Amino acid sequence: MTQTARGYYDQPPAFLENTVIEISVPSGRLIATDDLRTVKYFEIDPPMSINYGAGLDAWAKKFAEINVAYAFVGNTCPSVTRLPDGLIQVVTPAWNEETDEAEFNDDEVVVAKICTDLWATMLTDYQGWLDHGGPEVEAANERYALTVFTVFDVTPGKYRWTVYSHSDRFDRDSLDRVTYAQLELVEAY
Repeated sequence: MTQTARGYYDQPPAFLENTVIEISVPSGRLIATDDLRTVKYFEIDPPMSINYGAGLDAWAKKFAEINVAYAFVGNTCPSVTRLPDGLIQVVTPAWNEETDEAEFNDDEVVVAKICTDLWATMLTDYQGWLDHGGPEVEAANERYALTVFTVFDVTPGKYRWTVYSHSDRFDRDSLDRVTYAQLELVEAY
């Protein structure tokens, strides 16, 4: 993919895979939001246009270099849920027309809700966030009024982040449950 003189990108070949990266969570606490870039350390230059799956994959891999899990989720306001085995998922649940409520699975707990002004979900180690200039969550939520930050506990360790929504085949407009990404423990510290 090349950038032209006017700054536009040529369309890359279709990206039909999942994005897979790893992040480290030594503190055992994750911060979740749609945009960590409110702190300068977490700003990156996009390596490609994020209008295509290949660009989303490249963007996620660039964020992984600074220990950030990134997933494109569109304008869906998803939830971050935890299953009993510790698996973390970013989902938009199915909607029950009769009860006019979201239908989460019985065995999952919502640990964060994402406001999608950036159309993304980002996770990183909370202590790393603090070490790189991020304010405590309460102060961050007051300072950055349009962004909601949530911190939750996980097992300290190395995690694999698998993003399904970067594939050019992904259907994020389904009325059924949509799973955008998942975070699974691969090595406990």
